[in-house]
Amino acid sequence: MSNPLVLHHEKMGAQLEQSRIPLSYTSPAKEYWAVRDHSGLADLSHLGLLRITGKDRLSFLNGLLTNEVLKLNEGTGVRSALLNTKARVLADLYLYAREGDLLIDTGDAPAAGIRDTFDRFIITEDVQVKDITSEFVHLTMQGPQATENAKELFGTAFADIKPLQHKMIGPTMIVVRDRTGQSGYDMIIPNDEAEAVWQGFLLKGVTPVGQDALEILRLEAGYPKYGVDVDENTIILEAGYKDAISFTKGCYLGQEVVARVTHIGRVNKNLVQFQTESDHVPGPKSKLQASGKEAGYVTSAAYSPGLKAVVGLGYAQRDFAKEGTKLVVESDRGPLPILITKLL
Repeated sequence: MSNPLVLHHEKMGAQLEQSRIPLSYTSPAKEYWAVRDHSGLADLSHLGLLRITGKDRLSFLNGLLTNEVLKLNEGTGVRSALLNTKARVLADLYLYAREGDLLIDTGDAPAAGIRDTFDRFIITEDVQVKDITSEFVHLTMQGPQATENAKELFGTAFADIKPLQHKMIGPTMIVVRDRTGQSGYDMIIPNDEAEAVWQGFLLKGVTPVGQDALEILRLEAGYPKYGVDVDENTIILEAGYKDAISFTKGCYLGQEVVARVTHIGRVNKNLVQFQTESDHVPGPKSKLQASGKEAGYVTSAAYSPGLKAVVGLGYAQRDFAKEGTKLVVESDRGPLPILITKLL
């Protein structure tokens, strides 16, 4: 079934990408401030969703993924990654344990591809993997008033649950998930109930926001995006991902390389956050330089109305990957000075 909210997005005048992903409704700047000042509601139904069943599901995933999965209890979640044997990142995953199954938010990595990878490793284990992306609408509400808004609509308190923990409200799953640095919640809703939830939030004054505003906020928060800042050519330790890796559990796909690099204590480049006072946004792959020498490259950037500056992510070579380092980035306006603000 197609996303039942697309018609609503069209009626609200949303600019849609690929006919289904809202980029903006009014302007990215207005939607950005809506999230910063109160709350914003976004449709993320293009992101992948898998359902894992079978009594061996936790032990199976624990042997494949980078983080500790065996300790998951009902109502808890964990970030993890799927690597290849060379420790390159195939997917940035969020796992949520429920009573009889486990849901995986596969993010921008297509769920069907992750399902096929999992299936190849199932031999005798009691594990079933189903792509359920099309069966649910995936909303996120971000901003300082998100907790209050969620309590009003669902009639239950969420302030007492921690990041990646979740509650079931009937067949809808509410997850504490910050995607913007402003705190918030993801909602995984069956298609036939999604319109009521969407309209309920709009009636309570929550602002609909598109991907363009979320992109600015994600860059401000320093959250890498799979397929943009990280891909199958990225060694996981280059991209940070410290909250997605267990350095104490047993083997998983790519673990030998992670252990070797950790023992050496360094990688050749690191993902960093940077800012430039210019209002000119450098494009992906724009080169970073230091005294005329190549120092890295940009992966994503946007102008932030709040910072009144361009904020972005990119890879800096090891010698330059330090907070406070000053570099320049190539642009069609000539070299622009940048400051590394965070090592990710």
